[in-house]
Amino acid sequence: MDKSSRIPADLLSYCTGWAERLRMMPGNELRIRYMVSELPRLLRDRVLMKNILSAIAAGALYPDPRSATMFPGEVVLYRDPERLFSLRLYLWGPGEYNPVHDHNSWGVIGAAAGKLEVVEYRLEDSASTAEAKGPTEKARRVLLPGQVCTILPLNEGIHRTGNSTEETIAQVGIYGGSQTGRRHITVYDLESGTVGALYAPSERKKNLAGEALQWDEKSGDEH
Repeated sequence: MDKSSRIPADLLSYCTGWAERLRMMPGNELRIRYMVSELPRLLRDRVLMKNILSAIAAGALYPDPRSATMFPGEVVLYRDPERLFSLRLYLWGPGEYNPVHDHNSWGVIGAAAGKLEVVEYRLEDSASTAEAKGPTEKARRVLLPGQVCTILPLNEGIHRTGNSTEETIAQVGIYGGSQTGRRHITVYDLESGTVGALYAPSERKKNLAGEALQWDEKSGDEH
């Protein structure tokens, strides 16, 4: 069965309508502005959001929580066939957050259920050595259901999202196609000061397979 046939008709209507408009818009600014006005309609569609959450809880074929994603609570709702955007759901238990990270594209995110906390960061440069310091907090906000904020690519959009409450919450985000050519996002561990690359599970497996091939080549040289 075609995966697109499992998507609820009302959600598919949102996504195909967005794609038609986004396709005609050059550049990030217009697309972000458009989705800032559009995503709240979906977030406030209580019937649709309840149906999506109920389907996940019941183990339905759609949405599929087993699809490869970067974060444990992430569920892909829609991928545009032309890679204009993807629509994703994030489920956060009490006190859960994703790591501080950047993005490869523009995005608009919002709260679908509960209070979503969004923390934005900036990268500081040392005035004396011009060496990059770790991210420092720039702004912190709490989004209520239907409220949204924007995400920019790379250093302009370093942030984290999560749940400071004692109830499970739901976040929905729409993200444009990659503009960096990277297959990973950069993550920052504020406690240790380390910086790393986070790959989707499917990409990580590709990388590991390539590294395993190098062992075979080295082994052949020894014989």
